[in-house]
Amino acid sequence: MNTNSPCYKLGRHVNSDPVPLDNLRLETSTNCFYGLSYHHIELVKFESSQDVDLITISFLNRTVRINGKNLRNLGVALQMRGVESIKPMAERYSSLAAGEDGWVKSIEILEQKEDAHA
Repeated sequence: MNTNSPCYKLGRHVNSDPVPLDNLRLETSTNCFYGLSYHHIELVKFESSQDVDLITISFLNRTVRINGKNLRNLGVALQMRGVESIKPMAERYSSLAAGEDGWVKSIEILEQKEDAHA
């Protein structure tokens, strides 16, 4: 898997195995990013349809949705805690990431509302 994808950066490898990371940086725009702990991930789900792939990451207090194309390798790398950062790329540049490493169209972070009865 390419570590120089324009949409995501993988962590370092030792003997071709990824070194698990503690945090994941999600850049939702050029002037905003989130740093989330891999230790708070409950679920990573990959779904593919004809025109779009969707990765859903459930954290303790939020859900992240990543839309794009050819994102299976990214989903597998997330499962292994090997992704350092992910950022979307404008559609006009999608041909730069059209290979097997994929193209991230959007990242959506949904905060879970705290239970009002707690």
